[in-house]
Amino acid sequence: MNTKDREALLKCAQTEEDRLFLAKVYDKVQQAQRGAMAHTHFMDPHLRSVAKRFLMTMGVRVIFDGGYDNAERVTALFPSPWEEELDPCALRENVDYPLALIQVDYKKNAFQEAPTHRDYLGALMNLGIKREVLGDILIQEQGAQIVVLSEMASFLESHLTQVGRLSVEARRIPFERLSLPVSRVVEKTVTVPSLRLDAIVAEGFDLSRTQAAKYIEAGKVYLMFEECLSGSKTVEEGQIISLRGMGRIMLDKVGDRSRKNRLFVTLKKFV
Repeated sequence: MNTKDREALLKCAQTEEDRLFLAKVYDKVQQAQRGAMAHTHFMDPHLRSVAKRFLMTMGVRVIFDGGYDNAERVTALFPSPWEEELDPCALRENVDYPLALIQVDYKKNAFQEAPTHRDYLGALMNLGIKREVLGDILIQEQGAQIVVLSEMASFLESHLTQVGRLSVEARRIPFERLSLPVSRVVEKTVTVPSLRLDAIVAEGFDLSRTQAAKYIEAGKVYLMFEECLSGSKTVEEGQIISLRGMGRIMLDKVGDRSRKNRLFVTLKKFV
């Protein structure tokens, strides 16, 4: 690693864990430059933000993909120097694409509650699978779809046979059959003094402005899945805000001003 890249790494890393992670990312960049597409393990929104800042500093071509648009957990994909196609939808059709989609089905049982996200994750952890090889777990009415690294697909097809007390069947399916779960949305219209991130977070998650600011400063708030440490950042219509451990909201619509010069905004919370 040259001096310039090392300085960029140290500047972007907030913790020792970040530093070690970025060192692995750098190795993948070097691998791609030697002639073959490379990829990282799955990363959460924090690590994605750290990686994005580092890669932008280096001027590296990268695709962040979790199998579908707006995935929470993603991998960083690095094309080789002569690969021109950077569209994730097109790349997912390649046989050597590093991500796979697993469909998990079970027979409906009136006496057994449907497995939750925690149940699926627990079943995977019990198989000795590390979280870093797992992407998003999308809960369905009678099963789930799980985005994983391709190297794990055959293992899951053979070994994922039970979730909670239910017997399940796991099989690999093409990404074109990915089905996003329908989220229940709670909508409310409120007034805010401005479109600052701290103001929107406070209203969207029923917090005080001080509490919202503390969450932002602690790195627990993500704007469009990227860590944002500035409470003064302006939020735009259609943008999604995530607060770690408290869910997601979206600024759906910005309306007119009230007599007290406050903005009417419509917020949607996904529950």
